[in-house]
Amino acid sequence: MRWLANLFSPPTPEKIAERELQDMRLTLFQAERRLLEAQMQVAYYRDMVAFLEDVATKGVEDVVDKRRAAPPSIETYVQAPRVAPGLTTVPIVPSAA
Repeated sequence: MRWLANLFSPPTPEKIAERELQDMRLTLFQAERRLLEAQMQVAYYRDMVAFLEDVATKGVEDVVDKRRAAPPSIETYVQAPRVAPGLTTVPIVPSAA
């Protein structure tokens, strides 16, 4: 239907820019969502690697005993971001929607 309207009155650069801006905002939102999901996966796999390294070095008995002895605290869930060597964390900037 849009192509029929474009035959009689071609879109102005402003209309094209508005449409592209909406598309870019949606694309930016989707990219930010994928980035957040990737950061969650990174945190999960880092925790799993740390856990498995502890089990491999200390043995499963010591790791389980240590986890049972320490009650979970909020600090357990809110940790400073860990940085892998050679990688940088990209800050999330809210879009100007």
